[in-house]
Amino acid sequence: MCKKVILAILIFTSSICMAADGSLDGLEASDWRLDRYLAESGQITAVLPDTTVTASFMGGKLSGSAGCNRYFGNYNTGTENQLSISTYIGATMMACAPPIAEQERQYLDRLPVVVTFQLEGGSLRLLDKDHQLVLEYSAVTPLTLEGTHWQASGINNGKGGVVSAANTQLATARFQDGKVSGNASCNSFNASYEMTGDQITMGPVMTTRKHCAEPDGIMDQEQEYLQALSRVRVYELTNAGLKLRDEKGSLQVNFVVEDRAR
Repeated sequence: MCKKVILAILIFTSSICMAADGSLDGLEASDWRLDRYLAESGQITAVLPDTTVTASFMGGKLSGSAGCNRYFGNYNTGTENQLSISTYIGATMMACAPPIAEQERQYLDRLPVVVTFQLEGGSLRLLDKDHQLVLEYSAVTPLTLEGTHWQASGINNGKGGVVSAANTQLATARFQDGKVSGNASCNSFNASYEMTGDQITMGPVMTTRKHCAEPDGIMDQEQEYLQALSRVRVYELTNAGLKLRDEKGSLQVNFVVEDRAR
């Protein structure tokens, strides 16, 4: 009986130390975007342009985007900023471009070698047993639906697929105070919208009446975009952007923040 009491006191004391240190709160207080990682070459390497690798620590669960696939695992913390991440990291199985797939593999391989973390300002540094930097992140400011300039990165073509082409980025949207407006690809548009939780519905869309002969296929894209917007019933904010889905959960439009896409 005495041994159990002593063990409980030790665990309680450890929890107090971690709470007083504040490091765990800082680790879990933000989502994180990877800036640099230790490559197999031994060099600290910047993340590939146009890829977003993220990490979210919460209640012993680690999740995020590895650049192409979503991943998930477990972690434990201890005193003096100790951090251990499970050797098993689960992930989705989407096919990725070879450079992104290689970066993703190296990133996921680095996670289990982490033993400590450092927080400084808006930066998170994960170190190995030799106190060598393995992964370095910046805090991610949470995205908001309203007030953000959104740029399409994929549009449902009405045939069951979300497609991306050179001109997809011409479709934009901005939600503010019950009004959504933007560029439909050729014409500008506006409509009303209503939100309840993560549910969203849009009223009839009004557009200007121009006809654009170029770039090729732009008017077809515009119709696909407007029709996709009319089917939207749910919105989902992620570290990477905004997803608009229909009532069955099918993706209609995928957006990134406009400034990030340029």
